[in-house]
Amino acid sequence: MGKPVQRKRHKNKTIVTCENCINCMYQEHGDMYCDEHDEFAYVYDEFCPTKDYMWCNGKKFIER
Repeated sequence: MGKPVQRKRHKNKTIVTCENCINCMYQEHGDMYCDEHDEFAYVYDEFCPTKDYMWCNGKKFIER
């Protein structure tokens, strides 16, 4: 008999998005804003991403 085959374990990679960040807060009617933004900035407006979506490029991302 040969040696047992060792399989590589794949780590679950977290998808870095505003929806998965703890700093992203739901307001109402599909609006979400970021707590870490210097000014009050919506990242979602009626379930659609705005220009401020992923403004930090994942640098301030904290997983929920």
